[in-house]
Amino acid sequence: MSNGNLTLRYVVPFIISHYKRIKPLNLCKEVVWKIGGAGVAGSYLYGRMKSAGFDVEIYDPKVEDFYIPCGFGTNRFKIEPFLRNLSIDFNEIVETPKAKVIVSGNNFAETEFKWNGLCTVDKMKMEKMMRGNMSYIRSIIKPDKDPIIDCTGISRAYLGKSSGDVTMYGIEKVCERSPFEGFYFNFFKGGRGYFWSFPVGKRYHIGAGGIDLSEVRNHIEPYECTRIVSRKIRMGPSADGIVKGNVFGVGESIGYISPLLGEGIVPAMENAEKFFQIIKKNDDMEEISLIYQRSIARDLERFSKISKLVQNIQNGKAINFENISVLRKALNEVNNFGMKPDFLKIIRHFL
Repeated sequence: MSNGNLTLRYVVPFIISHYKRIKPLNLCKEVVWKIGGAGVAGSYLYGRMKSAGFDVEIYDPKVEDFYIPCGFGTNRFKIEPFLRNLSIDFNEIVETPKAKVIVSGNNFAETEFKWNGLCTVDKMKMEKMMRGNMSYIRSIIKPDKDPIIDCTGISRAYLGKSSGDVTMYGIEKVCERSPFEGFYFNFFKGGRGYFWSFPVGKRYHIGAGGIDLSEVRNHIEPYECTRIVSRKIRMGPSADGIVKGNVFGVGESIGYISPLLGEGIVPAMENAEKFFQIIKKNDDMEEISLIYQRSIARDLERFSKISKLVQNIQNGKAINFENISVLRKALNEVNNFGMKPDFLKIIRHFL
């Protein structure tokens, strides 16, 4: 039997029968992925993609170390696994590893909540380390056929504005001192927002977020500061979707953020990691879009329910079956942020 016949009879059938076992080349690595936004979501995703061999660029028109309102607060137990993915030691970016947590609100006096990981980090340093200390491209992304990942937060610069957004005002002061010990929270009456004072190394971030700008300003007016910053914060999933054509939304741009506390550091990494795992395992853009939307639907549904709970309370609908059924999810958000709430006192706050 000739060599040609041998190939046709044995080799070709063998290849065909084992074709499905052969892992195909990931075609997603043959395009240039462009990330818009060099905050936590964008920087983390850039680091993960770069280390996995993707051709990826990151863009942001803001100046380096641009300061935005953020308590820099997060949960060390939640953030450490993500940092390890990028070989970052938590001790290199931590500012205040642990402190007393004091909470007050409508119908209950100041009380100490159990600490469950709440800390503050050097957010700007962390973002640089996530990018491998690489600077981002200081410009916007010009539309083309390459996929864009929108990590621009409230602006949704590439996905486009979202109709019916649920947002609140946030203003923060960077202060040399604070009258409050450790982490301090004061929730406004009727779920309208809250005031905070966080120790960040040798300084303090004192701020407030809420639905009424004048109320927010009144709460932070007495404190002397070296810097003051403000912005709006998205407090619920975007009504206009998370994927548009070749643009994929990640992080606050799609409302992947705690609707109760406005905490977005850990959610940004969680969302970015889910997106990364999907593009690493799939090579078809349409398939990626469907899998991605389906994979985070449950998370966004949870955020949406908590956001609705907050809106119900703000509108005076504190006691109804819908609110009670979601309250446990809301309290879990508090726990995930790094403090264990007193369930009865939280209930009393809203009655």
